[in-house]
Amino acid sequence: MSKPSRIEFLDQVEQLIARQFPSLKLERAKADFSLRINGHLTSLENLYRMSVGEAEEDAEYPQRLASLVNRWVKELLQAAETAADEHASYDDLRGRILPLVLERVPQTAAGSLMVTQQLLEGLTAAYVVDNERTMSYISQRLFEKWGIPLDELHETALQNLAIFSETLPAHAAQDESGKINLILIQMMDGYDASRILLPGLYDHLKEHLGGPFVAGIPNRDILICFRDEPETVSRLQQQIAADYQAMPHQVTDCLFLVTADGLAPYADEDEAEGAEGEAE
Repeated sequence: MSKPSRIEFLDQVEQLIARQFPSLKLERAKADFSLRINGHLTSLENLYRMSVGEAEEDAEYPQRLASLVNRWVKELLQAAETAADEHASYDDLRGRILPLVLERVPQTAAGSLMVTQQLLEGLTAAYVVDNERTMSYISQRLFEKWGIPLDELHETALQNLAIFSETLPAHAAQDESGKINLILIQMMDGYDASRILLPGLYDHLKEHLGGPFVAGIPNRDILICFRDEPETVSRLQQQIAADYQAMPHQVTDCLFLVTADGLAPYADEDEAEGAEGEAE
């Protein structure tokens, strides 16, 4: 079968949900490629990317899509049930608060209610309460009830991320001489991209990659760190851009420089020289 368009996919998903979960109230939002399920606006972008990548070669696509939609809706309903209680105290939830990195705040009603802050160009942090298999965004309303500074929320999230990352499995790749040129961190817990914020990341990897080194986070389940060498950067930049376009839960195709002082947007020598020329 041919790969469905987004509108066709929206029709398919809406029909499947109506058949599998007839009690749910559905409302489509074509402009946002979203469905409002029981009043909650939910983008179909990630589900689309997971579902249709091999649709043209997959005779089992209809059955596979039905299974994916069933699991997806159940996870959405579970997330709604286990969402951060709007009456919960900061002390009740502080041990489960984690950062989630985004390229930008989603342009939806739900996105506008999330607690976020831009860390640098091309990188924004949102804050979630981890609920084992799901995560729920901390709302502005709940945050205002807590009455704490945003810096404190951010610091708490980083401290918890560090605890979650005490055992950090990594996969290293070497060149022919045995020199490590990239390290892939992929725990698949939803927070791999967020680990680019870990305060100890530079010290942990600099002995293997030199410093400063470069990092990419094409989707939330990948953090790839590599040497700041032209050939390596050029090759991996292309792969990161391709992964960003193809994968669900995309974050950004931008590269970042990891230094002893923190993160910075990455600019190669040509870009840096161009910027200096404009400044002159």
